Amino acid sequence: MLHWAIALALAFQLALGFAMPKGASGFALYQLHKSVGITILVLTLVRLGWRLTHRPPPAVEGGFQGFLAKSVHVLLYVFMIGAPLTGWALVSTDRIQVPTMLFGAIPWPHLPLPAGVNEPMEEAHELLAWIGIALVLLHVAGALRHQFLIRDGLLRRIAPGGSAGLAGLLAVLVIAVYFGTGMKIAGDVVAAGGYEAPGDGRVELAGPSLDIDAASAANPSDAPSVAASESAAAEEEAGPPPVWTIQPGGRLGFAVDNAGSALRGSFSDWSGTIRFDPKNPESADLRIEVRLASATLGDATQDGMLQGPEFFGAAANPTATWRSISVTATGPNRYRARGTLSLKGASRPQTVTFTLTGEGLRRRVEGNASIDRSAFGIGTGEAAGGLASSVSLDFAFDAVGRAP
Repeated sequence: MLHWAIALALAFQLALGFAMPKGASGFALYQLHKSVGITILVLTLVRLGWRLTHRPPPAVEGGFQGFLAKSVHVLLYVFMIGAPLTGWALVSTDRIQVPTMLFGAIPWPHLPLPAGVNEPMEEAHELLAWIGIALVLLHVAGALRHQFLIRDGLLRRIAPGGSAGLAGLLAVLVIAVYFGTGMKIAGDVVAAGGYEAPGDGRVELAGPSLDIDAASAANPSDAPSVAASESAAAEEEAGPPPVWTIQPGGRLGFAVDNAGSALRGSFSDWSGTIRFDPKNPESADLRIEVRLASATLGDATQDGMLQGPEFFGAAANPTATWRSISVTATGPNRYRARGTLSLKGASRPQTVTFTLTGEGLRRRVEGNASIDRSAFGIGTGEAAGGLASSVSLDFAFDAVGRAP
């Protein structure tokens, strides 16, 4: 049982290691690769313990053939222990510290090793992978030789229940797992073309619906004092605007290109204060707050990195805030708002466009956003090397108004 469990895991692991894409597009596969590697390490140690406490069957051959068979077995143990250990050391000393969660559920610690061993461990890990393939091929060749040339019934000895046919089926399954895994992963990468986002690359939201235009970040000439005076004059003429309450069920999402791949996520905790008259937008006062710790990419490890200092730095800067300065109509139920986005200790001008549907004091707000992350120091380390500078935000929500 240990023999075939390790064989199947090795077939999957070797194919995964050679086929998985690099960078964030292969993040989930990278985590799976680490999980399977530790599993192989544990299974191998269990098997080694079994072997040391149980007398092995007598050798069928002596001489050079017997020496070669024993050597391959010993080297297979070296490979099955050494490859996971070098991978573990590689992850532990990487400059980008990515926590390891086995199968997304079990935290696995890093080894206390100096950073200087990272490069040698990387080379050793890759070399062991190639050596492992060679050893597996030699192992299989030896098994075929025993079964069909020496005819000593080897397959019956290594099969559950002593069935040579079952051993043959398991061997075919190991081969199918290897080639099937590699072809599936490679096919997914090619077909996805970098896992592009659907449509125009925006993420549909059901949260507060603003559409932030990154072009406004380059237009800081909007004088707050002028906008404030215009807004005050409009309020005198039309009276104070209705106050709107954002209804539950909204979604705020974000997407960013990563070397041709679309990383997509969302915020689960955000709110807004809205004073707005659709017929008199100049009197509007809009404010949106987002709790950065609620950001998720759907993976616990990536979420932890997202909260770190290289990205949101949520511990020191828990909230992002956007507030309007002036709002103007650009068409029927379409509006543009100029305002300020405060994020990670920086404040930058930001334009917001949004649309309204519905009537009276029940409206639907929809829009999207494009924010220059570099202007706020978001993504400063190597983990962000492939990220585009522009992050798109889409959000939508239902709102109920109340006359002042």
